[in-house]
Amino acid sequence: MSPRTKKYIYTSSAFRVSAQGIYEKETSAELVSPDCLQITEKGETRHVHIPAPPAGSPGYRGDYAVLNAAYNMALHELQQNISDEGLLMAGANWHNVWTRDIAYAAALGTNLAAPEATRRSLAARVRDGRILQDTGTGGGWPVSTDRVAWAMGAWAYYLSSGDAEWLRFSAEALRNTLEQDEAALRPDPLVPGETSFLDWREQSYPAWMTPADIGSSYALSTNVLHYTARRILAHMLTAMGEAEAAEAWKQKAAELGEAIEKNFWYATKRRYNMMRLPNGCFEMRADALATALLVLAGLGQENGGLALRFLPRTRYGTPVFTPFIAENPGAYHNRSIWPFVEAYILLAHAEQRDMQGVEFSLTSLLRAALIFGTNKENYHATTGRATDTIQNSDRQLWSVAGMLGVFYHGLLGISYEHDNLVFNPCIPKSFGGSHWFIGLKIRNMVLDIHLNGYGCEICSVMINGKASTPIIPLDTEGHLMVELQLQPSDPADELPYSFERVREGLEPPRWDDPDDQQLYWLRTPRAKEYRILANGTSLGTTRSLGYDAALKRRPGYREYQVRAINEHMQSSPNSPYPDYSNTLRLELPPLRIGEHAEYSVENNQAWLDTRPCTARLEYGEAYLRDGRYRLRVLYSNATASLRDGDTCALRELEIDGAPAGLVVLPHNTEAGRWEDYTYTASVEVQLERGTHSFALCYTPACTNTNGGINQCMVRHLEITRLK
Repeated sequence: MSPRTKKYIYTSSAFRVSAQGIYEKETSAELVSPDCLQITEKGETRHVHIPAPPAGSPGYRGDYAVLNAAYNMALHELQQNISDEGLLMAGANWHNVWTRDIAYAAALGTNLAAPEATRRSLAARVRDGRILQDTGTGGGWPVSTDRVAWAMGAWAYYLSSGDAEWLRFSAEALRNTLEQDEAALRPDPLVPGETSFLDWREQSYPAWMTPADIGSSYALSTNVLHYTARRILAHMLTAMGEAEAAEAWKQKAAELGEAIEKNFWYATKRRYNMMRLPNGCFEMRADALATALLVLAGLGQENGGLALRFLPRTRYGTPVFTPFIAENPGAYHNRSIWPFVEAYILLAHAEQRDMQGVEFSLTSLLRAALIFGTNKENYHATTGRATDTIQNSDRQLWSVAGMLGVFYHGLLGISYEHDNLVFNPCIPKSFGGSHWFIGLKIRNMVLDIHLNGYGCEICSVMINGKASTPIIPLDTEGHLMVELQLQPSDPADELPYSFERVREGLEPPRWDDPDDQQLYWLRTPRAKEYRILANGTSLGTTRSLGYDAALKRRPGYREYQVRAINEHMQSSPNSPYPDYSNTLRLELPPLRIGEHAEYSVENNQAWLDTRPCTARLEYGEAYLRDGRYRLRVLYSNATASLRDGDTCALRELEIDGAPAGLVVLPHNTEAGRWEDYTYTASVEVQLERGTHSFALCYTPACTNTNGGINQCMVRHLEITRLK
């Protein structure tokens, strides 16, 4: 049958889907037999063998060969990702076990499809009773703080296994981790740290941002994860009988949830902003994963569904963030679609009972897996090709797990409520019919489930031949045959909507030799006007390329930035321009170093590591007036690349002999370039009139993820009076 005469169940401007295959202009992927996928691209044909699920694995079969093939491919690639040690590798090109990878994968579906490998992999990411942070910008934690995603995977494994020992282990690890984060990060209640998984600085953030800037920002995705982790810990403690402790963590989650809604919702654009920068202004992009996680966490009761519906899409799916970074043409995080993010988007649509959204994400995922013949890590958002990205991997664990999650938690709608297994299926009309889930093991049950029809409402349930409800107590044992019949729901009855179009972002303005009196910047392509910011607050807009900084000067420190604006968007703010002209600024050089400050400092710089003789560095004294002050250190950490690693340095700042805050000294350059110096993020304190002393100390609170290497070179301590 030619493509022109096939019966299509889904058609878009980019591709078409039939029960047997996916068809594009020059590419097709068609099932020529249940276990053979034929991929044709520009006249060249190859075949991909898709074996049936191995014995003992949960199976799926239904009326659509594309669904059968996608499920079996995911299950086969999951088995290929299990190492000789029984751990889940992150993909064909990624042989490690990483925290966020196994966390998202377990929550999506590996806990059901490969429970033992999931448990072992989750356990491997706990050391000394705390969850390990993956390598990341500036050397990982505490610039990267999304390790608490582990809670999602750990809780998913417990819910499906009922393993009481695992519950105690994971609750202790999660509590220890959250307590360490509270002590080090001092949430207010927002938690600082970079965006979850978007940890490639050049691909995800404005070019001027250093690792210190990124680590002192507040990312929507990471804050949603911390909210979720607090809720999960409360559930764990409740299950363990610790009601009082559970209530305390539940209250902390509620406070963070309120702060998320207050700080990130952007009503004008009907979305949540991606990140709040250190000075309070926002990175006004839409983060797809953060939006989906927010909806699934039950946050944004009024706005979450709206933000999800208005996420910009391309013809091939949902980019991980939009608008794209204009000045960076490469595609990896920028300009890309990640199937695991699309899977979370699908689950969020299913949570909203939005079959149109589910259909869009489902067909996007099917198209990617079958056209590529593997579950790729990512692909270009505009071209739809995996070869157009900077780097990629076959059978990437997140993508594999995302596909499985579509079946388990999207189409079938498995969830857990009050010690019950609950089904909330969501089947688009285009995929209506029979769906069989075979040999699904949950605790002491083995389930064969027949789901029939389409829609999001169950009209009848039969369990072992008897009328029932779609709720099964988790203490049920034995083999269950479950029949679920759906009440048809015609999408035509829903309000039709078209997805928002993805736009190219505006480049941030570039400064043009500004000074303390006049700010000048260069013209930005496509900009209509410019917004001037001082300390993150708007001073108004202008169509000119300059601003009189002396016009409305007030006492105190000012930091100027400019955004480019047109009718569709605002750019990221440009690099901060500091104005010290109307405030006090001091640079205190390091004076003495050593456990008892017995060694003098040479050349106004000091080497710090974990040896006792460098455990204390004194900066001396300064006489200051009453006021609010910003303190930061000029430093270098060239231990490893600023893009990754786990050796972010930490030191406790002491003022007058008392702890005043943790100073984070992340990798700020390339490995070995110790001549490169930048400033740390600031510690803000209120000081009374008088003489004050300052020191940097290595204390137990300064233990980093590496646990051994914790080194940096420091120069002066900058003290700036804010007001």
